Amino acid sequence: MDDYLHSPVGEGFFLPGEWEPHKRCWVQWPSRADRWRDLMPQAYTEAAEIVRTIAEYERVMVIVREEDASQARFACGRNKNVQFLELPIDDCWARDTAPMFLSNGEDAVAGIAWQFNGWGNSVHGFARDAALAEKILRYENTKSFSADMVLEGGAISADGYGTVLATEECLLNEDRNPELTRPEIEERLALFLGARKVVWLGGGLAADPTQGQVSRVAVFAGRDRVLVSDVADPDDLDRATLEDNKAHLEAAVTARGDRLTITSVPLPQNQQADFDGKPLASNYLDYYVANGAVIVPSYGDPNDAVAASIIGAVFSDRKVVQVPTSILAKGGGAIRRLTQPEPALPSGGG
Repeated sequence: MDDYLHSPVGEGFFLPGEWEPHKRCWVQWPSRADRWRDLMPQAYTEAAEIVRTIAEYERVMVIVREEDASQARFACGRNKNVQFLELPIDDCWARDTAPMFLSNGEDAVAGIAWQFNGWGNSVHGFARDAALAEKILRYENTKSFSADMVLEGGAISADGYGTVLATEECLLNEDRNPELTRPEIEERLALFLGARKVVWLGGGLAADPTQGQVSRVAVFAGRDRVLVSDVADPDDLDRATLEDNKAHLEAAVTARGDRLTITSVPLPQNQQADFDGKPLASNYLDYYVANGAVIVPSYGDPNDAVAASIIGAVFSDRKVVQVPTSILAKGGGAIRRLTQPEPALPSGGG
């Protein structure tokens, strides 16, 4: 009972849907020279375009290393909606390393500092990113909750009404929380996010360096609508996994007892490669839902326009804007991965 009373849920907080109104967007600036190599200037260019595009619709706070601050300010340009916060970071994946922001639906916002271990220790040198969430919450003087579980923002998707999507491949991975059972993980998702129902999918994309994060294969786009990655080629390595995920979603009901409406979004037609020639987990669910717009990645691929049209039809109350992300994809992600939304207060404050 004590755990409940002092948990986010016990204090009235929950994770809202990403399409609900935002106070601002948090972005991390590309920083890791050994990751970006000689394409760092191009990574800056793509990140800056994402920042400028989001800033047309809501405020943006860019987290940047002190030594990179002048470069970031120059690239993003003068804009009253863009601010900069100089903090030590390892790289740019705010969705996984910035705080996960909660709302009480009335007059307060809080944040969770989950444990971060470099996507199951798949990268080295992540100590600064692991400490980032707490630094941001202290800087903002925002109510903070520390969670005793490894979890990245890209590893879950929430409908804002008690249902969370996750994959077994990611959350049950022995490199993340080997000491926790499935019921114990579900208990933490309930206490920290307000999850009354976890819909478990099998896995993520085969090339996913994050070990199967759900947000590359299935995300909520409304209270009872889910977008899923899809592939037409019967010989594609991801075909069986994506079909299995879709079957699980078709059989699922939400915490509110609703069936899900599922919309398929094709993966890029052309296989892209990372800096070492390995396949990428590029996808179109790596978008950002801003106030009044949805910012969708483009890869110079024949499916760019198709995916934008499908996503735009789902978010029919928003403008669809595509921005190029081919270089960021080489580093491990696109728009969703650079961004973390902070909800607005329903009372109009903040």
